[in-house]
Amino acid sequence: MNGNNKLIRKIKTRFSARMRPASRQLLNVSVLLAVVFILLNFFFSSGQAAQAITASTAIEKAETQWYLITLGGQKIGYIKESGQKIKEDGRWFYKSYNESKMSFNRLGKKAEIISNSEYLETEDGQLKKVVSEMVMSSEPIKVEALVEEGKIVLKTTASGRTFSRELPYSGQLLGPEGISQLTQSRLRQPGDKIEYRTLLAEISQVVTGERQLTGEEEIDFHGKKIKTRRIEEKTQGLGSTRQVWIDEAGHEIKSVETSPFGDLVVIASTEEEVLAGVEGLSINEDQYQASLIKANVRLPQARNCQRLVIRIQTKKPELGWPDLNHDYQRVISQTAESTILAISQVNLKTPSSKKLTQEEFQQYLQANAYLDADDPEIKKVAAAVAGPIKDSYEKALQLRNWVTTNMTFDLGIVFAPASEVIKNKKGTCAGYASLLASLLRAAGIPSRYLMGLVYVNGVWGGHAWTEAWLSDRWVPLDAAVPGPGVADAARLVVAASGLEEGLGESLTAAQKIFGQVNIEIQDYSFDGQRYRVQPGQPLYEVKDGIYFNHGLQLGLKAPAGFTFYDTDKVWPDRTLVALKGPAGETIKLTQEGWFPADNLEQYLVSQLKKMVKDGRLVYQTVWEKRRPVVISADKSVAGIINGVDLFVLTAEGQNSERLLSEVLKNLSCRLVIK
Repeated sequence: MNGNNKLIRKIKTRFSARMRPASRQLLNVSVLLAVVFILLNFFFSSGQAAQAITASTAIEKAETQWYLITLGGQKIGYIKESGQKIKEDGRWFYKSYNESKMSFNRLGKKAEIISNSEYLETEDGQLKKVVSEMVMSSEPIKVEALVEEGKIVLKTTASGRTFSRELPYSGQLLGPEGISQLTQSRLRQPGDKIEYRTLLAEISQVVTGERQLTGEEEIDFHGKKIKTRRIEEKTQGLGSTRQVWIDEAGHEIKSVETSPFGDLVVIASTEEEVLAGVEGLSINEDQYQASLIKANVRLPQARNCQRLVIRIQTKKPELGWPDLNHDYQRVISQTAESTILAISQVNLKTPSSKKLTQEEFQQYLQANAYLDADDPEIKKVAAAVAGPIKDSYEKALQLRNWVTTNMTFDLGIVFAPASEVIKNKKGTCAGYASLLASLLRAAGIPSRYLMGLVYVNGVWGGHAWTEAWLSDRWVPLDAAVPGPGVADAARLVVAASGLEEGLGESLTAAQKIFGQVNIEIQDYSFDGQRYRVQPGQPLYEVKDGIYFNHGLQLGLKAPAGFTFYDTDKVWPDRTLVALKGPAGETIKLTQEGWFPADNLEQYLVSQLKKMVKDGRLVYQTVWEKRRPVVISADKSVAGIINGVDLFVLTAEGQNSERLLSEVLKNLSCRLVIK
């Protein structure tokens, strides 16, 4: 017998046991995939086993099934499932276990999501209890859910602290076995459809699922043709549609779901094949940029943008729109396919009559599993940084600056609660946002966690930032993509939450936007001036040896013999334009991020000195101001601060000082900030 036949025999032997038609792994992967595509696309942006559900000694033998997960043709993880009947107080229950692991390599940094779950159901599939644990950083987040009449009692534990709340529901909640029984009994003929409600403990949400039998199909399964029924499955709120193939006995063989990184395929396998090696999805710079939204204009003074009008066009109208109206964000017009949105920067000088009720005020001050304002280290930092300051806005701004200057961007962390972030001071924008929100609460300032998109260096990308309740209004503050004060208008809010109910509500809204839309900037304003983007306007032009960027209104003339390259780079590459010389010389102009330094020019000089060790500091006049230049024999750099835009020009090769000086003289800008 060849290798394929042996593999099929192993799998069929496992299936011959009393196994339910797999359903939980579909929901589980859908949830994890939602988390992956949202949290892995954020800009700046092995756990303990789940607690056992106590049972009596009357237990049937558990059977185990393994599934291999591939994404875009790469092995990224596995699912291990098992189930058994147990007897408690004279009643039989069904107990199932689910373990999954997915690995990703983001721009050279490994990130993992590990999930362990246990489910307890009645014999007819009514869900009674769930214990779920997810690891998306260095510590697990554990959720215990006890299903009672009309409510679910949830306990969430993070960093050793447990927080409880109740989640109301109506009707019946099915568990994995219940969904399987419903599938087997009701999906018999093409067109048959079922609907059910269940709990996704990973995001603490009750969701409605739908399955429809679309037909019968012979598929290739490890080199052999087998008869299957094909089912289309949708989960409301997750924005997912999955094709599922089950065999004649109702066992799941395969499922496929499309994603920005290729098809997600879950296929029945063996322990040997699954554990033979999971390389994880390697997301290189090109793939990462493909998941972002390229802007139609390079925004000048983005971190000081006062107003922005954008057209958002959805790729999936069937998902609908989340509510995009916000305190400083207004829907001008909307159809199923597109939305025109106006976003304004909050002006603290204008009066506001908005009020929070006492209940709301306290709600946004309370500690929870994700924003633990009572964590001792968070309270200590909040008191040290903001304690002596009387003005609430200044308190908030200093806390924002502390997070910006003390955090380190780490792509290896998917998501971590603030109590973990404060210990390690690492994370993506999600960590920056949760930490700032917690510090604000610890300082007596109500706060919320925002999820949406932000513009940075030519692209729109998934982002998280913070709102503080100041001067009778919600005021956005961004520690990961900071500006001089209140967060700019070059961003859009998709969801706002205190996270007391977890990430579920925010993820549900974000799923309708992240990876699903294109954005066209129509006009923007800064320093009181409004600029319109002309239809069809190119990002830049290169003509007669001169590069000109229409948005930045910036021009660069090439020295004799030099040619332009890398004119289309976007975040995370900061390159705006680069040139090559006849003798191998290179010139590169990069756009850097604003930083909350006490003296921005001194900060810039320190960065230039790091780029050219033992270089000599001089100054050259550019755009009517003296600019710092650090020079050496073969490398020279210059820094230019123009409002909140920071540019660094680098020349490498022979006579780098002379070359840099020549290029600086031929660098022009029509939007110089005096």
